[in-house]
Amino acid sequence: MNIVVCIKQVPDAPSIRMDRERMTIIRDGVESIINPLDRVALEAALDLKQKEGGTVSVLTMGPSQSEEALREAVAAGADQAILLTDPQFAGADTLATSKVIASAISRMQPFPNLILCGRQTIDSDTGHVGPQLAEELNLPQVCGVTEIHVEMNALVVKQVSDGFQNTYRVSFPALLTVSQGLNVPRHIPLGDLEQAFSNGRVIRWGLKDLDLRPEEVGFSGSATTVVRLYRPPQKRKGEVVSGSSQTLAEHLIAKLVSLSILDEDEAE
Repeated sequence: MNIVVCIKQVPDAPSIRMDRERMTIIRDGVESIINPLDRVALEAALDLKQKEGGTVSVLTMGPSQSEEALREAVAAGADQAILLTDPQFAGADTLATSKVIASAISRMQPFPNLILCGRQTIDSDTGHVGPQLAEELNLPQVCGVTEIHVEMNALVVKQVSDGFQNTYRVSFPALLTVSQGLNVPRHIPLGDLEQAFSNGRVIRWGLKDLDLRPEEVGFSGSATTVVRLYRPPQKRKGEVVSGSSQTLAEHLIAKLVSLSILDEDEAE
């Protein structure tokens, strides 16, 4: 089984800063990590490789520093790492990002049996890239997977939605996005990290390597833009009242009158 895991290097949450002019996250000089749910997806891929055989490739789109995340994935057990990096890719929304990643996966030989992504990232939290990537590649998809099993020539996966557990049988090739609870990412020994950072090879592809035009990627290829950033208003604190039912009813009526939801005549 040939598996591709899409990962993203994201700023560690406490250190996130915003560029107010470009309305993008400032990544230079900020401590970064592999997106936590992408680590879960990588662990799922490595587990499937151990059970079924095959290879695991990791792929990310980002600036040169994103190579660190790929090398960490190689240290965990991935066989191949691909960095999609080009100044033209900067400022991409999820649609433009999905186009680049889809183009890269399309040129991989052999085409992967399975593509795994984290359900969402901690920096943008949209949950769009996985589903959009599946649409670009015309693949069946299941999002928010909590269990993965291989049966014959298909996948049997479980997903929790609206309090119900759903079970799906999915044919290959397919794309899954994974949720927390699928597994616990492994600890990576320091020696494996040192080897991956000193000797691990990372393949680099830019715009000229992909079947895309400049107007399809980056800011130019993005269908959405961030217009404004602001903190949501703080929610008012709730009020807890105790007492008899008569006391509670009187208190509620008085509160509704004070808020002009009821007038005094209605309250009487």
